Amino acid sequence: MGSIKYNLTNLLNFKGRDARQTFWFYVLFLVVIQYAVGMVIAMPMMGGIMKGAFVAAQQGATGADMNARVMSQMAGYMRTSMTLSTIVSLTAGLLLLASFARRLHDSGKPGWISVLTFLLSLTSKAIVWSRMDEIVSTMQKVSADNLETAFAMQSKMVAASLLGYAAILIVIIFGVWPSNPGPNRYGEAPVRF
Repeated sequence: MGSIKYNLTNLLNFKGRDARQTFWFYVLFLVVIQYAVGMVIAMPMMGGIMKGAFVAAQQGATGADMNARVMSQMAGYMRTSMTLSTIVSLTAGLLLLASFARRLHDSGKPGWISVLTFLLSLTSKAIVWSRMDEIVSTMQKVSADNLETAFAMQSKMVAASLLGYAAILIVIIFGVWPSNPGPNRYGEAPVRF
């Protein structure tokens, strides 16, 4: 709890150093919060989709018709879901920014790498947003016997996915990088919580 409290009280402090343990407990906290909020967002939407599928089944809809209805409902929720997940993701990224800069400082690296990482994530989200209408339109057209449309759309999103994963990889690599023993140009060795 000390790591989380320390990082939350130092959200705008880009100076100094954070130990690996302090950083990773805070990252774990942010990931758990992000997934919990994601579940809260997804549950009502999935409930609505499942309700629609049950109603269609009770009305004697065929499997293909049920699939089309489910995909249409998913397309309807897509904009809302992506908007909320983007807000949650960017908020988590902003909450991580200063802590990651301090973690970089602990291993003697410049803190601007944290800004670069956030910009990679932001660019990934912007690419997805620029194709939002196309994604929603594709979701409305997908059926069980026409998955090629979905795969074609997915292949167009590879660049965005790679940028997002690159940002995560940078955080992991520099997050586990060994600390400089003793003081370095960014300050004294960090206190461990």
